Amino acid sequence: MLLMVVAAFVIVVGLVVMNNGKQEVPPPPEEAIVAETDPADYEGTVRIGGQTVNESIVLAWMGKLLIENHTGLKADINTEFAASSVLHQAMSGGELDIYPTWTGTQLTGVLRYEGPNLPSDETFQMVKEGFEENFNMTWTSPIGFNNTYVMAVRRETAEKLELEKASDLADHASGMRLAGDENFDTRPDAYPGWSEAYGIEFGEVLPMQYSIMYRAIANEEVDVIAAYSTDSRIKKLDLALLEDDMSFFPDYSAAFVVRMEILEEYPELLDVLEKLSGTIDEVTMSELNGRFDDGEEPEDIAKDFLSGAGLI
Repeated sequence: MLLMVVAAFVIVVGLVVMNNGKQEVPPPPEEAIVAETDPADYEGTVRIGGQTVNESIVLAWMGKLLIENHTGLKADINTEFAASSVLHQAMSGGELDIYPTWTGTQLTGVLRYEGPNLPSDETFQMVKEGFEENFNMTWTSPIGFNNTYVMAVRRETAEKLELEKASDLADHASGMRLAGDENFDTRPDAYPGWSEAYGIEFGEVLPMQYSIMYRAIANEEVDVIAAYSTDSRIKKLDLALLEDDMSFFPDYSAAFVVRMEILEEYPELLDVLEKLSGTIDEVTMSELNGRFDDGEEPEDIAKDFLSGAGLI
């Protein structure tokens, strides 16, 4: 026992002498040292997808310009996807890394949520956690606007039938034709759920490309459309919007979905995309959509906004 005590004393004295009386903290293991990488030094290409809808196309271009202006990455863009479900399938198959979408769309369409409508913050948290847990994808913070569905009719129709809110359609819908986007007739957050909630069925429900829907109501080929609330064509065509008095349609806050594997390779990418978070309200997005509908190039629209906001 005496020898062990002496040996311990010698070791302690030796350490004190070697370190000039100061306790030396051993360096961290090599794997714990993480070198920070400047996003400007990133190399490679990311792939951004978008739907064939004015808003989705403009937002996809904003994502592309942000990435190419704030990182060394190149961003390829494809805005020929017909629906949000197709975008999700492409991302799940590794064909895309990023796409813009709306919270309510993916909450009901991808996560199959069928509960009561939730506040915007709860809706966002649910889709973010659901995508991270189930698909290894995450969401940026919302861009700032809620582009929800709204039933719209021609002004003369609203005045003739005294339509102010969606439930006013009850006495007329059986003889009317309703148009919606490609999935409106099948998604639970769209016509099937709306019809059940309101107890209203239309004579015909016609899914079609979103841009065609406005031509159809302008040409009196349909009587009602499920418009997007930020669409500039509502004002141009002087359509009357019917209040969602049953509060059926969920929150549709816009944001980017990002594949988490790409963030492992380029960790600052999320911060770059979130430069857009909270910067666009409904009025601004409607104006940007209007410029697209008037024939301006989406790259020019995106560049003008980002430059004006000091984001590029």
